[in-house]
Amino acid sequence: MVIMGNVWDRATEFLSDNLSAVVPIALFAIFLPMSLQANLAPLMTASPVATLGLALIVGIVVRWGQVAITALAIDPAAGRSAAIGIASKRLLPLIGVIALMFVAAMLLVAPIGVAMGLSGYDFTAAMAGSQQEMPPAIAGFVAIYGLVTVLVLIWVAARLALVYPIIVWERRGLGVFRRSFVLTRGITWKIIGVMVLFGIVAIVAVLAAKFVFGSLLNLVAGGEGDISVATVLTSILVGAVETAFTALLAAFSAKLYLAVRDRRESIVESDMNRGTR
Repeated sequence: MVIMGNVWDRATEFLSDNLSAVVPIALFAIFLPMSLQANLAPLMTASPVATLGLALIVGIVVRWGQVAITALAIDPAAGRSAAIGIASKRLLPLIGVIALMFVAAMLLVAPIGVAMGLSGYDFTAAMAGSQQEMPPAIAGFVAIYGLVTVLVLIWVAARLALVYPIIVWERRGLGVFRRSFVLTRGITWKIIGVMVLFGIVAIVAVLAAKFVFGSLLNLVAGGEGDISVATVLTSILVGAVETAFTALLAAFSAKLYLAVRDRRESIVESDMNRGTR
């Protein structure tokens, strides 16, 4: 039986015992890219292509950092250098898997866009700030389908919660999806509960850093324009909070993977022993 509290304890214990190895990875692969993106984004609003390009680069670097921390959490004895090497080797397979999941998610939500388009909804005008209305029937379909889609995505996200550690440690390609579904069987609701709780805590912490402390910094440091002392300090604070939660999530997924893998292996071994009697 997998106890989530024990998994959290192992994740936090790993981070506290391996700060000297985790901090450099988190600093250069997660904190700096996120802070840089937050500071440059206001200056790039006139160029959607540049904004998208920056987001893609930052996303890839952050994923690399997550993979490195995941590898380190699975095998701390191997050290930071080994984790960095694994991250570099497994980054491309991870990007491919993420791209497939993104395409699948887009196909799942596509009926909403199709229905809105057929109803005459003007997306261009809506993006420009013009208020658009939909027929009641279409609005009802969008609401119901959207709710169902969100529930489905939450369930799928829970079943794919072990994608990162599986890609890192088992070196699987597309088989990572089936493997994650197998390992998360029987603990899906536990994972969903953790996801919801973790998401709430992370959102509250980020919002507090951004708005509460951001407002205080603006009063103290002042500044005008898109980039000022207050905005830079706020982005640094928000980046630090996001980095901490990102590293914690990577460590938790690694420890959860080890827990469910060991549980499943013990079950298989027990079944084999019964069969030989």
